[in-house]
Amino acid sequence: MKPMFHPDDLASMDPLVLMKNLDHVRMTSRRLSYVLQQQVHLYTPEANRLREEIDTYVEAERQIEGEMSRRAIRA
Repeated sequence: MKPMFHPDDLASMDPLVLMKNLDHVRMTSRRLSYVLQQQVHLYTPEANRLREEIDTYVEAERQIEGEMSRRAIRA
């Protein structure tokens, strides 16, 4: 899976931008999860695509949380 953010980009982000990006990836992954749950009738390739997209956002959330932790920033 390709990371959404490059580590150098995360390291150079302003703390406020980090928090806004964290909010964005959290909301997006939850929205996609909701779509997946509501559309259980989706055929397998579409459901798999949604799962991969959710995984990408969850990984981006981990990246941002890791950077915030490294800088001791609290959300």
